[in-house]
Amino acid sequence: MPFFLVAIWAWEKVAGDGEVALRVMNLLWLIPGLYVFANGRVDRLLVAASSAFLWYYVDEARPYGMQIGASLMVFGLLERAVVAASDRSAEGPLLRRYQVWLLAFGLIALAGSSLLGAIWAAAAVGAAACAVHWRVRRLANSHIIGPSVLLVVVLAPLGLYYFWTVLGGAGGTKVATTDARTLLFSAYELLGFAGLGPGRTDLRAGEGTIVSSYLVALASYAILVAAVTLAGLIQAVRNIPPRTLAACAIAFTAAAALILVAGYILHWRVVGRHLAPAIAVVLALQAAGATLLWRRPVGKLVVVGFLVMALASGASIRFAQRHAKDDYRAAATVVRTALTGGDRVWWSADALGALVYHVPLGKGCGSALYVFEPRPGFAAALEAPTLVVTSKPDIYDPEGVLAAFLSDQHFQVTETFQAFQVWRRASPTVSLPCG
Repeated sequence: MPFFLVAIWAWEKVAGDGEVALRVMNLLWLIPGLYVFANGRVDRLLVAASSAFLWYYVDEARPYGMQIGASLMVFGLLERAVVAASDRSAEGPLLRRYQVWLLAFGLIALAGSSLLGAIWAAAAVGAAACAVHWRVRRLANSHIIGPSVLLVVVLAPLGLYYFWTVLGGAGGTKVATTDARTLLFSAYELLGFAGLGPGRTDLRAGEGTIVSSYLVALASYAILVAAVTLAGLIQAVRNIPPRTLAACAIAFTAAAALILVAGYILHWRVVGRHLAPAIAVVLALQAAGATLLWRRPVGKLVVVGFLVMALASGASIRFAQRHAKDDYRAAATVVRTALTGGDRVWWSADALGALVYHVPLGKGCGSALYVFEPRPGFAAALEAPTLVVTSKPDIYDPEGVLAAFLSDQHFQVTETFQAFQVWRRASPTVSLPCG
């Protein structure tokens, strides 16, 4: 995610490193992306505004807001070019000069957001290139020379960088492999179900009784989503030339399949955020389906029901307590207070989260020891802690080594926050604090 890191570094210098400030950067990507994607179509704006997927990731200081905004921009511009190319009676270039530059910017942002973004950028360009006949492709040379040179100059070294990182073993966190469940969860996220179901912490617990309590809402929304999406597919088959439709379907499927297969082979879990650029296709289909259904009285009820439930899902995922973000702020406050009081602290959570919330990580007194995927016997050469903070053991303690240590050493949970537990010894006199 080289360009995202550069962008958020620059943004932090301007806006600061506060929680709100870092997340506001997402709007710099999403607002232009939505403007280009909608192209004056109210149906697309309505569907996008009610998307729980967008509501969730606009509140994340991660590269997914950048990916989503860039993918919406690229989709909208390539769609205009393909539509213009299919009109053989029209004269002039497929895109205006500023639109070509904007397309180049969108592709660079999408490809530079992460390796996964680069895969979707390549798929989008490939789909557009195969969608129309060569003889009807019209782009003025004066329009494309500058943007083309820029793309080559930027994307060629970027491709080499990604190749180097892959050879070096870079990849997703190896906490689980990609399987049918993760595929279903990806669709669950992208189609906007997440806000109507249990929170992510409950889903990680895998408690079927918790999931079952939301079945009525999820099933009702599933019927509406199926109706709107199916109508969108029907509308696409009716209005899009077969060549264009086939090119888009093949490119979309190939990009998603490549990511899913890589997740399966390399043993990392693919979820909805790894397919974030696909949201442009999802929103376009749903908007087309809503427009088609709106022509009939019963269809209007379906569309209103879909939008209401989608909006409820989005509002829930943003404001409901069960969907609250991992509470790094509260956990960090406890750790900083403990360190000030001389406690030996272990931190088994995200290291970047510790950095953002000013938790010093290290091995000496005054710092928390970072514990990630510990191996049996890891604690033998370490000073015993007086306080341990844990989060998401499937990621940070997948073999249960730290959990076994906490049990053997008689630690007890003294505080809990969203996705966090704070542990202290049952007998505080067993281990002396730092100092």
